[in-house]
Amino acid sequence: MAAPVRNLVRGLIEAHRVMVFSKSTCPFCLLAKSTLKEAGVRDFKVLEIELRPDVQDIQKVLCDMTGISTVPSVFIDKEYVGGGTDVQRKHESGELERLLRGKGIIHGNSET
Repeated sequence: MAAPVRNLVRGLIEAHRVMVFSKSTCPFCLLAKSTLKEAGVRDFKVLEIELRPDVQDIQKVLCDMTGISTVPSVFIDKEYVGGGTDVQRKHESGELERLLRGKGIIHGNSET
């Protein structure tokens, strides 16, 4: 696999406090994105990987990084936090908001 794809993925994770690698019609990806919005995240980057010719290489890089071969892959401050159901569970338990507040991504009760 080409280093440029690895560099692209790592660069996006480095550049964005909340980064979501997604496929536009994937229900779990839609769940992750809507859950982040519900948690109060107003500014997150999404890469819809199926729109790129290097989609398989991107998924391979993400799998190498996370051990998970499917999307979504959600990163908060460069840390992998899971996929759609993981993010939803963390939201339901309050863990997601605590993490986001602790990092200064959201403030108060899920407001930015």
